[in-house]
Amino acid sequence: MLLVYICLVVIARFVYFPLHFVDGKIGTLTIGFSTTLSDMISLIPFFFLFDRYDGWLINIIGNIAMFIPVGIVWPICFRKLDSIKKTVFAGIFFIIFIELSQLLCTERHTDIDDVILNTSGVLIGACILFAIRKSRNDVS
Repeated sequence: MLLVYICLVVIARFVYFPLHFVDGKIGTLTIGFSTTLSDMISLIPFFFLFDRYDGWLINIIGNIAMFIPVGIVWPICFRKLDSIKKTVFAGIFFIIFIELSQLLCTERHTDIDDVILNTSGVLIGACILFAIRKSRNDVS
């Protein structure tokens, strides 16, 4: 279970606290609503991905890599996640919770791209874990 908590803490750090500097310091979480809905939510896949972010490649890799451990650790800790499909669905619900919770943070943005990329990370992690499990069962 410690690995699950570590996954949650690392994800919370990157999701809720900006990595850019504000007045020479790492920015803090600000609770509230943005002025316009279009600043808060992006539901068109890959519409802002390349335009909004200067480091779009790092954004893609980071969003995927951040959730690979979820796809590996959660099935180990939660027995009911006994298939790739169940693991990915659990991951999607967690990711949607994270994205919706960002609506309460003025400097955060809820984006369908994040859901897609984060889910890809969970899927990759789950595929790795279940492939290892399958290879161990085939060897036995």
